[in-house]
Order: sequence, then structure tokens, then C-alpha cells
Amino acid sequence: PPGAPQVVGLCTPAAEAAGVRPGLRVGEALARCPGLDLVVPDPDAVEQAAERVTRRLEDAGAAVEVVAEGLWCFDARGLMRLHGGLDGVLRRARTALPVGAGGRLGAASARFTAIQAALEASGRRPRVVDPGQAAAFLAPLPVERLPLEPRALAALRALGIHTMGRLAALPHAAVLDRLGPAGSGAWHLARGEDPAPVRPRTPPEPLTASMGFPDPVGALPALEAAGRILLARVAGRARRRGRSVRAVTWRARLADGGSWTGALALREASADPARLAVAALPRLAEVSGPVTALTVEADAGGPPGGDQLALAPAPDAERRRRAREALRQVRAAQGPGAVLRLVELEPWSRLPERRWALVPDER
Repeated sequence: PPGAPQVVGLCTPAAEAAGVRPGLRVGEALARCPGLDLVVPDPDAVEQAAERVTRRLEDAGAAVEVVAEGLWCFDARGLMRLHGGLDGVLRRARTALPVGAGGRLGAASARFTAIQAALEASGRRPRVVDPGQAAAFLAPLPVERLPLEPRALAALRALGIHTMGRLAALPHAAVLDRLGPAGSGAWHLARGEDPAPVRPRTPPEPLTASMGFPDPVGALPALEAAGRILLARVAGRARRRGRSVRAVTWRARLADGGSWTGALALREASADPARLAVAALPRLAEVSGPVTALTVEADAGGPPGGDQLALAPAPDAERRRRAREALRQVRAAQGPGAVLRLVELEPWSRLPERRWALVPDER
């Protein structure tokens, strides 16, 4: 973005072979590789490419969890008969990756081990870890790959523990005493024991509306006016489907060839254009340059009654309302100290006056 440090983002294998690395300043990168081809960041295209990979995996029958940007997990056990065993599942997953992206595949009996297998795999051949070999496979890997806070990692390095195998060899009680529950979880992961299941996403129901501009638009009021029109379009389509919008993603094509994206998850699903505008339009202030095209993508996976109110309050809610009104009238007539409630102070004490106390009830 304009004004931000000009550093290199992702690199091709050819650029890495010439000494270019992600995070390197552009001047130093050009000094190392004078023939370097710099491409303007395009997060919109990256996000759309990732969504295509997710949908291709789902089309193959997988229930996919998007773990992080560029990292997917799914349970292969239900797909083996469909695709002819684990090798067939891996071949089918390979076809979901973009050509030339250098994707890597890994398989194991536990989620964490499978992710590490993918990181250790080559671009041409998947890495499959047998169930009995998980601990031996993880042993030489660095402890920095475990989900631990920097303070816990520093404590392990201070003790000379640099690999998962060294951590797994420690007594569990000692790890739990020194690092707490997070260290206990890391100890189990280092031994190839990952009880966490794959948490697949609910496939979205996207609705898209776009608007192009003959001249680049940089004024925020003009962008907001276009955004209101686009939100009204997707809200109308959601109502015709009998659904409501639960998430909105803005995509702006910038005049310099790059792009900008901004996502927003709504606290309450809605199909009201005015409510959507109040929640989503402030994100347009983050656009980093003149815009040639604006797109809104709405997830219309919300319930049909996203905007409907109850005709009558629930019985419990009505009782609570009446109780609050009664307490308010008592306090108004007798003073704030007329209504008290019992609060537990020291549950371990044997003296009632220290264990309990009466305080004004302000509910």
C-alpha cells in the first residue's frame, strides 16, 4: 500500500534460487536479482484462488477445514472407497491445486501430524506417515512448530529442548507443571497424539454484485453510494431466496492493477439494505487507492427469519420483565436499600458473616 514499507511478499522458486526471500526490501531484492519481475499485490485474486481450491476439494466429497491461508485439512477415511484408497484420494486432492503453485500434500492419522507431513513433503511426492511412525517422524522437527507462546518456547530453548522429540521424552507431569495446559497439549502433539478433529466449514451461499467505473474513483462518498446500490442488490436476492446475509466481503480493483479486500461477519444475519449499509460501508474507508471496479460478495447462508421479530415475547422473558419492573417500583418507593441480594464472599470460611454478605440488588 502507499506509504507502507516496500517489501517482497510471496516469491516464485526461481526468485528464491536467486536469493530473494519474503520480507526482503525491494531495493535489496533488485540488487540480488536485477532481472526480478515485481508484481503488484493482488489479495483479491489470491483469495479467489484459495476459494477455488476449497470448492474443488468439496466437489471431490471432502468436508474441508480452512486452517490458514493456503492450508487445508480434511478427513480422508470417508473418501477412500470412493477414490480407490489413500493414493487415489491424494491424486484427487492434487488435481484441486493450481497448476504450478508448488502445493504439497501430507497424510497421517492425526491432524497436527498430517500438517507437518505436508510441510515436509516435496512438491512432487506426498508424505504419508504411518500411525505407528508418527512420534519418530515428529521427533527431529523444531519445537517452534508447536502452538506455544513465545515465552514458553523461550523457556524450552533455555532448557536445551529444541526438537519435538526432546519435549516428548520429558515426563508429562513436569511439562504440565512448567508450561501449564498449553505445554501439556504441545507434549501430546509432539508424541503424535492430536485429539482435535477436523472442523469443516459450512459451504457459503455467495451472492455477488459488481459495478465498474469509467474513471477511477477515489472519493469515499462516491464509493459509499456505489456500495449502497450493491448491498441493495444482494439483499434483494437474499430475500427472494428466503435467506439472510451473515457475512459481507468487499473487493476493489485498484487503478494501479492491484486489489483490496475487506471482510465483515455480521453479528446478526439480516436482509435489510439499511442495516447492511450501517455495518459494511465503514470498511470502504480502508481502500488504499483509486478504484476502477467494486464488488460485494455476500454469504446468504443466514436463516430465513433473519429480520423477523417475535410476535409475542417468550414466557420466561415476560416473567423477567415483570420482575424487573416490580423491583424498580419497590426501590422507587422505599429507597435503593429496600431490595438486597446475597453474595458469596469467602466460601471457605466457617463464619456466616464472612462467607456471605447482603448488597443492594441493582438488577
